[in-house]
Amino acid sequence: MICIYSSAKLQRNKYFIEESYRRMVNPACHEVDASPSKEEVLNTVLQLIKKHCAL
Repeated sequence: MICIYSSAKLQRNKYFIEESYRRMVNPACHEVDASPSKEEVLNTVLQLIKKHCAL
């Protein structure tokens, strides 16, 4: 799972996100800052997918 958040939303929801994933076993969520351009966010997400899915 890849979670994309704007930095403002991430700050508001950071505690909830941290607590939720702390309760899970081996969470597979990677936070991605959505503040940069769409292209940069997309490239970051694609890099994560390639890295963790052995593509």
